[in-house]
Amino acid sequence: MLEEQALVVAVDDDGVRVETCRQSACQSCSAKSHCGHSLLGKISKGQIQQFYVRTDFELKPGDQVVLGLGEQAFLKGSALVYLMPLLVMMLMAVIGEQWFGSNSLMSFFLAATGLLSGFLLVRWYSRKNQFNPDYQPVVLRKFPSAGSYEVITRSSAE
Repeated sequence: MLEEQALVVAVDDDGVRVETCRQSACQSCSAKSHCGHSLLGKISKGQIQQFYVRTDFELKPGDQVVLGLGEQAFLKGSALVYLMPLLVMMLMAVIGEQWFGSNSLMSFFLAATGLLSGFLLVRWYSRKNQFNPDYQPVVLRKFPSAGSYEVITRSSAE
């Protein structure tokens, strides 16, 4: 299970609105100076995302929690977002090459149409499954508040 820390900003009857700060692990990577992901991480570093999470935990605004997302959902979502547009684009480029021969302009047009179609397929699938519990993060645990942490520390030291 993939985990991320979040801050509760609002509480509802069924769940909570949380916010996370986008972080990158690039600082500990030896290839950070040669990597495109590192550049994207610098651009988006510190961006805050808010979203709604259904939970049965008793939480209040200001609580820190750990969110979890299943690895299968993450892998399936990543493959869908990255591979679907590329596969549809390559398929359309091959079809364009077969239909129009060496007319590269038409192959390019069909490839671009395939890429756009792939993005639209991803958007459709995402909207269709936006409430699917398999793709939703869950609250795994709540961090203890500062007061309760001190009590736990004192009682364990005695």
